[in-house]
Amino acid sequence: MEMLKVENVSKAFDGKSVLTNISFTIKKGEVLAVIGPSGSGKSTLLRCLNLLEKIDSGRIVVGGDPMVWTEHGKVIYAPDAILRKIRLRLGLVFQNFNLFPHLSVLQNITEAPVHVEGVPYHQAEATAFSLLNKIGLLDKADAYPYQLSGGQSQRVAIARALALSPDILFFDEPTSALDPELTGEVLKVIRSLAAEHMTMMVVTHEMSFARDVADHVIFMDQGQIVEEGPPEAVFGYPANERTKAFLSSYFKG
Repeated sequence: MEMLKVENVSKAFDGKSVLTNISFTIKKGEVLAVIGPSGSGKSTLLRCLNLLEKIDSGRIVVGGDPMVWTEHGKVIYAPDAILRKIRLRLGLVFQNFNLFPHLSVLQNITEAPVHVEGVPYHQAEATAFSLLNKIGLLDKADAYPYQLSGGQSQRVAIARALALSPDILFFDEPTSALDPELTGEVLKVIRSLAAEHMTMMVVTHEMSFARDVADHVIFMDQGQIVEEGPPEAVFGYPANERTKAFLSSYFKG
């Protein structure tokens, strides 16, 4: 089953093209890794998929529900009620955690289920404790974000996204704001989610992680998909010279 279908999506800012005819699909349970140099459009693509930016043309379908499409050169978004439903099926983990500083870890995780989805508090709390146990932070339930390391904060951000039971979980460079020694604990959580067949799209600069965990890899450059395929092909036998040059800086020799 296709969880996400993207067709010919383009986006420009002030006349400068940022995304050009982006097309791909993600099936249920798949992990898609998106790699490429800074400024290649990866984060903008994620923002478009999560309704944080509007596209200029193309079509996006989430779990069979059209989110946006183009008719006669005009971009049409689904009605607000449909978009609200789609939003709840998408989870996004940002680079810089974006936790609410005035709320405890437990409150950060229960806030959206209770106040957005109307989940009874006792149920949201039970889910939160289960997620904290899963990410190894059960003892931090009453802590506040300023009391956490970067790696702990990012794991809480992942738990917060999972608390809404999204169909697709998106990651925007989830380890880029972390010290190298903290990166591993976050990647371990994402690996565990992949092992559970969570549908995910991960924008990452962690090449070894992308090679080992992803089912499919997209290499973007200058707003376009330059190369895509299974990780063993993209990393082992890249066909495009730009892909080869990019990867050579990570895998020397």
